[in-house]
Amino acid sequence: MKKTTEKSARLSERILESFDVLTKSERLLADHFLEHPDSLVLHTAAEISTQAKVSKATTARFFKRLGFPSFKTAQRMARVGRDDSKYKKNVYSEPVPNLSGRGDLANHLASDVQNLIRTIEAIRSDDLKAAVTYLSRAEKIWVVGFGDNYPLAHFARAQLIKVKPDIRMIPLGGFSVPEEFASIRPSDSLLALAIGRRTPTLRSILQSARLAEAKTISITDLASSGSPELAEVTLRCRTSGLTYFDSLASPVSVITYLCMAVADRLGQNAVERLRYIDSIHNDWGDAG
Repeated sequence: MKKTTEKSARLSERILESFDVLTKSERLLADHFLEHPDSLVLHTAAEISTQAKVSKATTARFFKRLGFPSFKTAQRMARVGRDDSKYKKNVYSEPVPNLSGRGDLANHLASDVQNLIRTIEAIRSDDLKAAVTYLSRAEKIWVVGFGDNYPLAHFARAQLIKVKPDIRMIPLGGFSVPEEFASIRPSDSLLALAIGRRTPTLRSILQSARLAEAKTISITDLASSGSPELAEVTLRCRTSGLTYFDSLASPVSVITYLCMAVADRLGQNAVERLRYIDSIHNDWGDAG
């Protein structure tokens, strides 16, 4: 019985499992709770309805659709085992920019740990397996990231190129994206980094990849719907930061896991490629 109660208290899991069948208004509530997971504990149903810009009836219907008898039941279950003292401070207050010292560093660490925990709790194991399968079987892997996502995409490519020979990066400096992307095939997979603001070009690339029958994987944040009609697999990461900036600890961890799992799936082929790369470094006299 305890196991059932603990699982029922995970609002984020229920939201992610039901996201595709939610109405437009209910998705506003889903986005609100995924971005502010403590809101259920801190606020009344009326306050949450106002913050999410939906009606009270929508809020009541939302929780019943997720399998809770009522909002009060969901809130009571979410509060089980929590330390109420930690919620006395308004989590929506303005951030304090002048952070300094080890105490603030500890708070930063604690925040990133929570991001990691909640991300891993929410990601479905079958989605992870599918992502690893698509990436490991792909003839070519296309890694896409614009703006702030470009460093994440660059990191993903830097890891994947160590174990697979054909990893394409978009955007590629000085080259038009459509001309570069014309080489995509059904045997390819595309890994899209979509944390925070998403560009129309990214959506166009995902649409073209689906039309080409390539496998599509998106790594995004909790506030995004993840464009389920465009990405066959969506991996959502919690990115809440202490002040003005999002935390990228969870996306980097998920990318690292995927690359590690792909290398493990490729087995001896990955090992031989890594050894060959090391031999080239040694031949060229690169410092270790």
